[in-house]
Amino acid sequence: MLTTKYRHLVHACDTEVSSIDVKQEMPVDHGEITCFSIYSGEDADFGNGKSCIWVDALDGGGKDLLKEFVPFFEDQSIKKVWHNYSFDSHVINNYGLELSGFHADTMHVARLWDSSRRATGGYCLEALSGDKNVMQRTKLRKEEKELIGKTSMKTIFGKKKVKQDGTEGKMITIAPVEVLQ
Repeated sequence: MLTTKYRHLVHACDTEVSSIDVKQEMPVDHGEITCFSIYSGEDADFGNGKSCIWVDALDGGGKDLLKEFVPFFEDQSIKKVWHNYSFDSHVINNYGLELSGFHADTMHVARLWDSSRRATGGYCLEALSGDKNVMQRTKLRKEEKELIGKTSMKTIFGKKKVKQDGTEGKMITIAPVEVLQ
């Protein structure tokens, strides 16, 4: 459906990655895709009214599963919007895929639009998709609805770190994605 029925739509793509320490390593030759999502807008229906595809690539066979999406990812005529394209493209290239059809990068556009966001929420997908000022300027939503942005993994799975005295601290930690799965 991505390469036929909905090829004319602009698709938002995002990946989640593990096995990389971004403070120590670059994504070239590092990182493992744990999952990826493709949002095709309200006009798409991939079944049961779902306009998003979420693919778990961690639970074995990730590379083989990713190969099923090669026609979509490598088709230059299908427009794709990414968040932090430079990072995602390197990790996907580690699997031997050559991405084509780049249309925009939401993180880059947000920096151009408001270079002061670092002090007022930042450029992460959670901050951008949860900001009414950002979302009102997009054409992703046809009508005014309740704004539901991306929920961070820390919010869903985070636990307060326990201090030495046994009480909960303020710091929130999250287990590695392999443990969470």
